Amino acid sequence: MPADHRQHLQYGFILHSRPYRDTSSLLEIFTRDGGRVSLVARGVRGSRARNSARLEAFVPLLFSWAGRGELRTMTAVESAGGVFTLPGSRIISGFYMNELILRLLHRDDPHPELFVCYERALQALLDESRPQEAVLRRYERELLDELGYGLQLMEDAHSGEPLHADSQYCYHPEQGPIQQPDRQQADYPLISGRTLLAIRDNDYRDPQILREAKILMRFLLSQHLDNRPLKSRELYWQSRDL
Repeated sequence: MPADHRQHLQYGFILHSRPYRDTSSLLEIFTRDGGRVSLVARGVRGSRARNSARLEAFVPLLFSWAGRGELRTMTAVESAGGVFTLPGSRIISGFYMNELILRLLHRDDPHPELFVCYERALQALLDESRPQEAVLRRYERELLDELGYGLQLMEDAHSGEPLHADSQYCYHPEQGPIQQPDRQQADYPLISGRTLLAIRDNDYRDPQILREAKILMRFLLSQHLDNRPLKSRELYWQSRDL
């Protein structure tokens, strides 16, 4: 018989919610210590809803739950204080971050370091003076690192030589960057050494670096998403920010 999973006041965020029956909701949450968890929240909708906490994305919450199997029952929820009220189009960036976690993380697999990265990215998105593209590129790299698919950003995968800013590299998802002076490798993205070094240093001040980093991250993420489109991108397909 599966173990009874009981947790008390776990700090986390709602990634996604949908109505369930008349007054309940199904929640996908991301917690600091428990990772991604699926909950049924009973009696949280309608005029007689029992919980006063805001069950919305980007609201820090403390969750308690119990139950066997993958779907547990939320037994309590409290506000953890504060709300990440993302301005304008940045809310779509937040949904994009949530969708990547939903698609790429297994349930009940703790990733406390990734949780820190997620919360830091939300905080950065609040600051409209910071380009959200740069925030997302850093988050994507940290997500891939945490899942064991980290980028090779130190040396040429074939020669072992350090990356050179003025060289061009074909980025193989399983090997890393390989110098391609003829620019003839069509199957994998061609990225400048300058961009690869900037990604390593989280330095996205140059618009050209941001453009190349976006191409590379989209390519690498697609390998792990089975080339299935993200709904958050469909919501905001005309934006150049994701």
